[in-house]
Order: sequence, then structure tokens, then C-alpha cells
Amino acid sequence: MTALEHSYRYAADSALRDVAGGHVLSLASDLGQAPDRAGQFLTARARHPMETARALRAVSKIVGSRFYVPPAMLARILAEADPVATVSPGAVRFEGFSACCSTYIRLDLDDAALDVSERRNGTTNVDFGPELRGALATVAKGTRLDLTIGADAVAIAMNGHEIVEKKVPLPLRWLKGFAEVQIILAGMEPAFRVPRVAAQRFLRQCPRGKSDHLQWVSAMAGQVRLSARETPCAVPLRGAHRLRVLETLAPMAEAMEVHVNRTTGASAWTLDFGAQRLCLVLNAEPWRGFSGDGGLLSSLAVMDDAAVRVLKAQLHWQDRIDTQTLSNATGLDSEAVRSGLARLAAMGLIGFDLTRGGYFHRVLPFQMDRIEALNPRLKAARTLLDAGAVRVTGAGAEVDSDSVTHRIARQGDDWRCTCPWYARNGTQRGPCKHVLAVEMYMESGQ
Repeated sequence: MTALEHSYRYAADSALRDVAGGHVLSLASDLGQAPDRAGQFLTARARHPMETARALRAVSKIVGSRFYVPPAMLARILAEADPVATVSPGAVRFEGFSACCSTYIRLDLDDAALDVSERRNGTTNVDFGPELRGALATVAKGTRLDLTIGADAVAIAMNGHEIVEKKVPLPLRWLKGFAEVQIILAGMEPAFRVPRVAAQRFLRQCPRGKSDHLQWVSAMAGQVRLSARETPCAVPLRGAHRLRVLETLAPMAEAMEVHVNRTTGASAWTLDFGAQRLCLVLNAEPWRGFSGDGGLLSSLAVMDDAAVRVLKAQLHWQDRIDTQTLSNATGLDSEAVRSGLARLAAMGLIGFDLTRGGYFHRVLPFQMDRIEALNPRLKAARTLLDAGAVRVTGAGAEVDSDSVTHRIARQGDDWRCTCPWYARNGTQRGPCKHVLAVEMYMESGQ
């Protein structure tokens, strides 16, 4: 499996320290991503300390989890990767993936969740060790909790503190998942919202052990219902054991809101605490990483680099990016803006907020520039195009591939292909290489 070497450099371990009247949660940031050598990303006091501490623990727990282990990897579990923190003008966010890339989690803290005394826009990794996870569970309601992200690198160097460095292999599929899941979130629709008690009852029913059978989840009269058969408007759920991380947090939430992407089958389960939200996004199958869903591929294949540069220049750490405003500012039509945002997501520059209904700007602290070039379907499609394998016909197009001619035709807003990959996946995991080659051919005006 392809992986990129990545080094985390921390001035010290993150820690939860007891002080008079409460706790100080100091999250060490990756020094390679520090805003400057004399400042910190964030200094704030949590207004809801127990909820914030337990939600941060859930983020760390997911990042340290693997819900599916391929047989070839039983003896080679990947090193734990650290969550990513984003500090922007109106929100602080922590996000991460399970090691298997089938589950994404994000904690969004609005301004009402924090009393902020220092803030600098930026994105960084934060160190989360098992000791810190255990300490966060001890934070009680009403206890003062001060939160800092970052460290004074100059002061630490002067005081002789040792820099903690961890070199880990970040799997390419893990990095691609960060980009892919944002497009999946953007394509979601609300399914239902239930109050706290109903959410608690449902989460208690979720299996503790591995459970991969398909169920359908719906809500009626404020109660969550499970069925073995599909019902109208129900949400598909496979790998329900992944939801157990939300169980202990549900009693503190106001409600649970569920969204679903009908194309991919992915679902988002959000605990709403009012000023903060914890969102868990599950791919359709626990053995399927978000990285392979391919929702970005069409945009990556046809997007104009000049248009991407124009859109990128409009990013200023916005907590909500309005597409119409972008269109007016750049002169690009709505379709070009949509494709451009997908490209920016692939570059790790934007995420999607379900509650606010729009993208937000952040910069993932990884080397994202290699991801597009390493996408196998995209590379295969370019090879077909360069080989002259694409021919437009009256019914659509034909593509010669591996001594077979595949026929591509329109089916509503999507393309249909006669290849085995399409027969197996349909449009659920993005376009096949033959459809991508046709899209590239038409975009080039050949």
C-alpha cells in the first residue's frame, strides 16, 4: 500500500494539567505548522468543559481505531496518526480518520463554545496520546477547562525542552479520504433529527462487536427505528459498531441529526450540543475507505488550472464559503465554481460543514500535492486519452481498453459504461476510467 512519510515535531507531549479551580488542556501542535515562532493558534476557556473534553476524546479514539483489518495487514497495524486542528475566525475544528479510512470524525466548536483570548488562523496536527485520552475522561461538568493549541517554540528552545518527533507512514488512502469525504458531505441530504433520549436508546442498541450486516434506520414520532428491509427515506447502515463512540456523549447532547448521501450510501451522525457539534461520518461499508469513492475524479479530470488559481485566491479562512459570492467575484459560472471547489478539496484547502451548509477554508498540514498524480483511475484515463482510445459516436462514445471496446452512453445526468467495474459499482464510487477518458476528451474539444 502506498504511503507518504510524515514527521510530527512537537515541543512536548500534550497534557491535561490540574490547576487551582480546574484544568489546563495544552495541545502541542506540529512545529512545522506553527503560525509563527512567538505565538499560539488558540488560547481559550471552554464554556462547556465536560462536553468539549469528552468530544475531543472521541475524536482521538476514532483516529486511533481500525474498524476493518485486511488479512494481509493483521501483523502490520499502522501507527496512530494525530488529529488535525483548524482555528478560523468563527470556529475551532478537530478532525481525523480511522486508520482504515472508513470513518471520519469532526468536532466543531463555535464561538459560543469558547471564551477566546488569543486566536491565529491556521491548521496544524495536535498530539493526542493514550494518557491524554484517559485524562480527558476525568473532566467534570462545571470544572474550569482552559484550552491552548500550539507552543512558544523560542521559549522552549531557550529552556532546553526536548522536541518530540514521531515519523509515521501516512497511507495515501488516508490522505485521499480527507479530500474525498468533503465532497461526500456536500452531497448529503438531511434524513431525520431525534431528541436526546431517542438518540441514547438507539446508540445503546448498536453492537459492541463487529457487525457488518446491512440495516435500515428511520425515525417516526421522535423515535429511531431499525429494519432489516429498506423503507422509504430510511438511511442504510452497515458496520453499526462504529457508532458506539457516540454513546457516552449522547446524554449531554440536545439532539442527534442524521444525513445521508444517496449516491454513495455514506451517512453522517451528528450530536448537537448547541454551541458545538460532533459529527461521525460512516462510509457505506466498514471495509471500504472513503479514498476509493471517486467523487472528486470528474472535477480533477476536467478542471481548468487557471480557474482553480482564481478560486484559490478568494480563500481567506472563511467559516462558510458562498458559491454565489465566488461566482460573482471570479466571473466563473456555477458549474465551474462547483468543480473548482472539488479540486480545492482534493488539495486539502476546504472542508464541508453540514450545519452551515457550505464549505470552509482550512489547509491540511500534509503534502497533498502528490495525491492527484497518484490516483490510479485518473492516471489510467489519461493514458487512454493519450493513446487515442476514445471515439465519439452517435450514441455516446467508445473506448478501446485492454483489447476490448467499451461503450459509454448517457443515463440521466451520469454516464453508463459496459465495463465490469461499472457493472459492479455503478455510479456509487465515481466514474470508471473509461468514463473519465471520455470526459477528458470532451473537455479538450477534440
